[in-house]
Amino acid sequence: MNSFDLNDIFKKNVGEFILTFSEIEFGLGVMISYLENGIQDTPLKPDIIGLNLDDKRKRIRNGLKENSELSKLWSKIEGKISDCNEFRRLIAHGIVSNHLPNPSLQGLIKVKTRNGVKGFKFKDITNEEVEKKLKKLIDINSGKIGLGVLNSEIKEWKKIKSQC
Repeated sequence: MNSFDLNDIFKKNVGEFILTFSEIEFGLGVMISYLENGIQDTPLKPDIIGLNLDDKRKRIRNGLKENSELSKLWSKIEGKISDCNEFRRLIAHGIVSNHLPNPSLQGLIKVKTRNGVKGFKFKDITNEEVEKKLKKLIDINSGKIGLGVLNSEIKEWKKIKSQC
């Protein structure tokens, strides 16, 4: 396979990573709606769907305070999301260049502020890293300890709670 074909595969994986992360963010908004409004209500609330990721994570955490089992499951998922979000930020906001013949991206990441001056350093991102993070996102979305399971558990919990 030539360098241009490898670069196309790399770009496809980067795009798939970004799209999968967006699906997860949307799903978190739906989950918040179920937690706050119940399962009978429409989950597509613009004021919830449009929240930033940190606010979504906080609202889910708050919504699960009454259920320690689901709260523990969310904590496991949330840690994985945090890791992937740092990687997403690098790809979405820090790309400097795309290199051939060995497909990779170079991005800028923030480093600790020293003497009041923000610093940056370069980070190379390889296709292998993107594939690894993409697999992690897929697991977050639909794995045994994933958002699909949590969403189902939340719906069941809310359904039972509404019947009491």
